[in-house]
Amino acid sequence: MSKVAGLSLFLLMPFQVLAWEDDAVLAFISQVNPIILAQRNVSKAYEKSDSLTWALQNTSLSGRLGLGGTDFRDDPYTVYGGVQINIPLSSIKEEREQAVKLVAEAKALDDMHTKVLLDIAQLRQMEAELEASDVRRKFLKEKAAWLKERIDEGYSSEMNELWTIGSKLNTEDALIAKVGVLAKTQRYKLAKYAGTEWPTLLAYLEGKTETLGGYDG
Repeated sequence: MSKVAGLSLFLLMPFQVLAWEDDAVLAFISQVNPIILAQRNVSKAYEKSDSLTWALQNTSLSGRLGLGGTDFRDDPYTVYGGVQINIPLSSIKEEREQAVKLVAEAKALDDMHTKVLLDIAQLRQMEAELEASDVRRKFLKEKAAWLKERIDEGYSSEMNELWTIGSKLNTEDALIAKVGVLAKTQRYKLAKYAGTEWPTLLAYLEGKTETLGGYDG
């Protein structure tokens, strides 16, 4: 393989731009993150019951026997029955505890969103660097192709310029390789926010799937 032909191998290394939406990632994590789910379960446990549930929880049947019969029965005992309703004296305390749990849930969600958005911003920066490097690389490849044509036409003086471009292409390749590894690690970091659903989120961040099911609208 000639040196000039070797330079043409750069044309076979395109950069793939990945498309994913910040809002979709944030919504997905908000629905499946184990910390958020645990906090919501606690809030739900303190949730105030509806009217029917409250009645079932605080109503009981009561009955007792009394001596003596009635005008209609000769039984020696009289049965008294009824419904007893227990009104909880701690209702205000329960409402206060529910409010505290809702505030804790909101804070946990806000803290999680802050962390996720920071990691999204870092990943976006890395992908921007990869895309910018790819633009520079395409320009250098086009110029290298033009110089190669000049050399094929007998302008051997262009050889030094061609090698200079080849060196710049190597620099861009090294940058893409370095940032590409960092971006891959960052995608894994983001995906782990999704708990057991992390493979689904990772596939989305890597461009292997276009949606996140029903979580991304």
